[in-house]
Amino acid sequence: MVRRGVHYELALIPIVTGLIGWVTNIVAVAMLFRPLERRGRGLLSWQGVLPAHAAPMARICVQLLTGRLLDPKRLFAKIDPTRVAEILGPSLERHAEHIVEDVLRTRHPRFWEVLPRRVRERARERLRAEIPRVVDELMEELKLDLERYLDVEGLVVGTFLRDKALLGQMFWGCGRNEFLFIAHSGLLFGTLLGLGQAAVWALVQPSWFLPLTGIVVGWATNWLALKMVFEPLEVKQVGPMEWQGLFLRRQEEVSVAYSGFFAERILYPEALVDAVLHGAAAPQLLKAVERAVAHGVDHAAGPAKPLAQLAVGSETWVALKSDIASHLADRIPEELRRVHDYAGETLDIRGELERSLMSLPPADFEQVLRPIFKERETMLIAVGAALGGVAGCVQWLLVTLI
Repeated sequence: MVRRGVHYELALIPIVTGLIGWVTNIVAVAMLFRPLERRGRGLLSWQGVLPAHAAPMARICVQLLTGRLLDPKRLFAKIDPTRVAEILGPSLERHAEHIVEDVLRTRHPRFWEVLPRRVRERARERLRAEIPRVVDELMEELKLDLERYLDVEGLVVGTFLRDKALLGQMFWGCGRNEFLFIAHSGLLFGTLLGLGQAAVWALVQPSWFLPLTGIVVGWATNWLALKMVFEPLEVKQVGPMEWQGLFLRRQEEVSVAYSGFFAERILYPEALVDAVLHGAAAPQLLKAVERAVAHGVDHAAGPAKPLAQLAVGSETWVALKSDIASHLADRIPEELRRVHDYAGETLDIRGELERSLMSLPPADFEQVLRPIFKERETMLIAVGAALGGVAGCVQWLLVTLI
């Protein structure tokens, strides 16, 4: 028999259950991103799923980038060495002239001074003419072994590890609608489940019922929300309506957000150039530049080379050439920054990513966001169930005290 005042209890049950679902889902979403560093002690400590797994998450991003979205070699092939030489040429020519004169004046001041002015001018002109050849050799070296010089995985993973908040910003920017849906859907799902709770509570009122169903509500609201975000993969006809996972329906919108983030925050021209200049293979690249410059000096010397060797000796000529090559090679990395604008326009990372993402089939496209949930999906649902159980106990206390 239903006791007096039960209508208050029945009205309270779906309200509290809706709040349980809402709060547990909000907490579950927040636990994905915060805190950035581990807080608490022992078993009671916690770090956001994304910051705690920044390295594997970043590697998953790289697999998608290099496996399905971008081909670094094909992109690099779009860069025209002639255009790069035109951009770098004037500055490198000035450096080359000063370096040659400085080295010769330092090592062999008398030899340089006695050279006829016409010979010196011709040497400068020939050296200027060699700059495009040096740039071409450098570009060819990069093209032949791009993976060695440009470590895309190291660039992406390193960027995300240095700034753990960045990974969260990327996922939030792509999946904001879905995260908000997961958070707020708990209120709707919880209320609907609460109506069922109220119907049962009106007939039987065991003390264990509300805590137990609180666990079910906490679990079910998270599980339902996740299912609705990613399933079904393909468009399904549901009566007169078409249905597809919420995230998958936004492929065009997400493609724009994802490509914009990577083009502006990770794979922008300055970062790509710096990755080449300061990567693990940077010393080998410097040696390749020195070889290219040394070849250029030899060509620039032309007919004067035997005379120079005769005047200063073969060994000294080799040392002289090495000095000039080394000094000019040191300048090239700094000068490469002049090609940022050209590289950004030519590579068009944003456009390449956007077009590739929009063409992905749903099963591949879901990998843009799915990894964040796969990493700790069971745990997040379990946390929702635990919080729901606690809230169910509070709910039982409320309805029994009214």
